[in-house]
Amino acid sequence: MKGSLAAFDVTATHRRAALLIDGRLEAVEIDRLTDTAPQIEAIYTCKITDTMPGINAAFADMGGGLSGFFPRADGLISGQIVTAQVRREAEGDKLPRLSPDLQFTGRYLIHTPGAPGVNVSKKIEEAESARLKAAVDPIAHGAGFVIRTAAQSADAAVLGAEAAQLLARAKSLPATDDLGLKLPAPDAFARLLRKPLCDGAVIHATPEVAHLLPDHQPAAPTLFDDLDIESQLEAVLSPQTKLREGWIAVEATAALIAIDVNTGGARGGDAALRANLDAATAIPRALALRKLGGTVMIDFAGGPTGQARKKLERAMMAATRARVDDPRLLGWGPAGLLEFRCARPGRSLATLLKGAKP
Repeated sequence: MKGSLAAFDVTATHRRAALLIDGRLEAVEIDRLTDTAPQIEAIYTCKITDTMPGINAAFADMGGGLSGFFPRADGLISGQIVTAQVRREAEGDKLPRLSPDLQFTGRYLIHTPGAPGVNVSKKIEEAESARLKAAVDPIAHGAGFVIRTAAQSADAAVLGAEAAQLLARAKSLPATDDLGLKLPAPDAFARLLRKPLCDGAVIHATPEVAHLLPDHQPAAPTLFDDLDIESQLEAVLSPQTKLREGWIAVEATAALIAIDVNTGGARGGDAALRANLDAATAIPRALALRKLGGTVMIDFAGGPTGQARKKLERAMMAATRARVDDPRLLGWGPAGLLEFRCARPGRSLATLLKGAKP
């Protein structure tokens, strides 16, 4: 199957959205329908219950029996009512991480009500940056916006429309001191559709969910099974991911993500470099599909040095575009491992898929 296709369906337990490019799974978003835990981007009215001046942190009552944690408590005092956004979901014994700095994220823009002015990603060249800023300024009227790297070459009318949508979402936030959820996180459908990879994708949806897709008409009713998405999801969670040459093993621990690159049956004088370059382009996809982030330690085959390291760095960073948020190469450690960081996207795919079968 050639081209880009976005598929949406709902089972008894999950809301699911997936992107296929030439039949290959490239992105997936999943909601557990029974989940009441605070999710990334959800906004709550909270009450500060305790502060920890020694580490500049605070705890909060989020209403409904939920508690949260502010890792930065600048200006927060006990008893204060605060509107806050979930930045990181609860994990194990860790409470959800909160921030009073609200952000409304779109495909190309982030609206920042507490930080006026239009800022442009530093990865965008000066001339393009000026064009993009000129497109957003008339809609912003001094309101805060960040123009994301994905906005490069975006049409001015599209940027203006998205800016207006984000402003409207911010204005829909109820003004009340009652504790609890005030604005839910974007659902799986919205999260997938705002990915730049989805540009131009043909939409497929079951009749039960077609009406939930804003500004899109379903091309045809379909199910994940029909598109071989179910089997691809299972393959993503396999301990090993086969590449054209060699394979990678991904293991997530509480502290970091360890990735081992193996040449497998690759032969020839440059077998290790070929396998490593293949792995460098595959790792960002593997992290995105598995929904893993944080510190990543990569053990490339053969202990690359010199120019081989530079080639791997370039290949890996090129592959991160439109896949993971806030990617950063941290360098090569003394053991010869490449250290990499990217934002945690929330709960892992393995966690979200528990009980996925209808």
